[in-house]
Amino acid sequence: MNEQSVASSDAGSDQPLLISVPVEVTDPVAVAIQKDLKRSSLAGEVRQRSGLIRVDIGLESLPRAANLIASIKAAIVGRSWSVAVDARAGVAVDGENVELALSEGYASIPHRPTGAEIRDNRSYGRPIPEHEQVRSGHLQLSITNATYLGVRQKWADGKRQRLEDVLSSFVDGIERAAAALKQLRVEREQRAREWAEEEKRRQERERLAAIDRVRGATFREQATAHKQARELHAYVEAVKSRLVRGSEHDVQVLEWITWAENYVARKDPLNGELPVLLSEEDALRMRWQYPDR
Repeated sequence: MNEQSVASSDAGSDQPLLISVPVEVTDPVAVAIQKDLKRSSLAGEVRQRSGLIRVDIGLESLPRAANLIASIKAAIVGRSWSVAVDARAGVAVDGENVELALSEGYASIPHRPTGAEIRDNRSYGRPIPEHEQVRSGHLQLSITNATYLGVRQKWADGKRQRLEDVLSSFVDGIERAAAALKQLRVEREQRAREWAEEEKRRQERERLAAIDRVRGATFREQATAHKQARELHAYVEAVKSRLVRGSEHDVQVLEWITWAENYVARKDPLNGELPVLLSEEDALRMRWQYPDR
C-alpha cells in the first residue's frame, strides 16, 4: 500500500497537497501499468510519451496514476474505442485520434539547506536557495489536441473533488472532443474540396484564355499580313502604271515587278488555303510564343 497526497486547493494550484490518502494497486491491469510506468522512471520522474496516454508525473504519484489509467482503459473498452495506432498517445473514437495526457504539477516549498550548501556558503559565499520545486501530488488529465474547439480540455484535483471522482466526465469529454475533431476534419475536407474545385475552374479559365489569346494573335497576324500584302500590291500596280516600255531601265523594272509580285503572293495568307481554327492542342503548345501582356 502507498500513500498519495490529495489536492487541497483548486485545479491549477501549485501548493503542496495536505491530505494523505492510501492508494492501493490491486487490479491486474493497474499492476501491469504501474510496472510499465516504473520502467520509464528516472531520477524520481515518470515520463512516457506513447500508448494510450502521455504521462509526466513524480514517482510518488505512480500508484494513483496506474489506477487512473486502468480505469480509463476499462471505460475505453466499454465504449468499443481503441488505442490510437500512431506514435502520439491517444484513443481512437469514430475514426478520430483524441490525444490524452496525465500530468502532475510542481509546488514551491522551503528549501532545507544541505551540509555542503552551508559549507559553500560560509567558505565561498555561494547563495543558498530559499525554495525548491517538488512534485505537488496535484494530478491533471488533459485532452491535448482539442484546442479552440469549444470543448473542455482539462480535469484536475481541486478543493472539493479528486480526479477519480470526475473520470466519467473525462471519458465523456473524450467523446465530445472526438465529435469536435470530426466536425473540424469534415469542414477542412469540405474547404479542401471547394478549393480544389475552384482551382480546377481557375485552371480551366486560364486554359481557355490561353487558347483564345493564341488564336487571336494568329488572327491578327494574318489580318496584318493581308493588309500589308494589299498595300504592297497597290504599290506594285502603281509602279507598273508608270512603266514606259523601251525606257533606259525598263528591263530592270520589269525584273523588280516580277519579284515583287511573287513576294506579295507569298506574303498574302489568302493566296493559299483559307484560314481554319487553330486546334486547342496547337494553341496551348504555342502559348509561350504569345505571352499574356
